[in-house]
Amino acid sequence: MRARLAARPGDWRWSSTRAHLAGQDDHVVTVAPALERVGDFAAFLGEEFDEAMTYAALRKAESVGRPVGSPEWLADMEARTGLTLCPRKRGPKPKTAPRVSRGAASLPSS
Repeated sequence: MRARLAARPGDWRWSSTRAHLAGQDDHVVTVAPALERVGDFAAFLGEEFDEAMTYAALRKAESVGRPVGSPEWLADMEARTGLTLCPRKRGPKPKTAPRVSRGAASLPSS
């Protein structure tokens, strides 16, 4: 839509919108994940959104290599993947104290 290649999302031949609007998988698209999140796909497409803010968030995430999502979604994805996805505190990491062995110290023999 942004590139103005079609008048409506469903008109673009390569768009997944047709499958989502019909509520039926096709040879490329599985619609259930999107429909579970948004419910009525036609209503979702009709919602107003701040295009500048949306694309700014996507561009920022792309430039730093982090996914875009709510804090809850990011925490869930971190738990599932074991990867650090949320930004951490900037600056040097605190140094940890060296580990001290509690075993008997060996003394040089004379």
